Amino acid sequence: MIGLESIGHIGPSGVQGDLIFVLTGFMFAGFGTLLRYWRVSAFSAAAVINVLSLSLLPVYVASGGLARVTAIGLPENALQAVAQGILAGPGAMYLFAFSIQLLGVARAAVFPAIVPALTLLVGWLLLGEPPTALQAAGLVTVLSGFYLAQRQR
Repeated sequence: MIGLESIGHIGPSGVQGDLIFVLTGFMFAGFGTLLRYWRVSAFSAAAVINVLSLSLLPVYVASGGLARVTAIGLPENALQAVAQGILAGPGAMYLFAFSIQLLGVARAAVFPAIVPALTLLVGWLLLGEPPTALQAAGLVTVLSGFYLAQRQR
C-alpha cells in the first residue's frame, strides 16, 4: 500500500525503486534463512560480510572516490564513519544475525518488514511530513501484521 502511492506520484522510476526494495527484501530473507540453516554465529557473519565488502575498495579508489571523500571534510567523514561504518554496517548486521539466533528466522524476519512503516512514522513525527491516506493505511496494515505475527499461539 505504501509502494502503491509511488505509481501515481513518481511514475515508472518510483515503481522501479519499489521493486528494488522488494528484491532487497528477498535477499535479506535469504540471508537470514541461510544464517540459521548454516548455524553461523552472529559475530562471524558480521565479520565475514564486512571484510568481504572491503574487496570493493580498490574499485572505489580507482573511480576517484577518495577525492570526493576528502573534499567533504573531516567532520562529515567522521560522522559517516560512525553512522555507516559502525552502526549501519557491522553493528546492524551483528544485531540482526544475533536476533536470528535468539528468536529464530520466522520471528526475526518480521522486524525488517516494519522498517518502511517506521520510516514513514518517524518522517511524520520528526520532519513534519504527514502520510497520505494510502500511506497511513499501509502503516496500519504493516503494524497490525507485525502484531499478529509476534503473538504467541
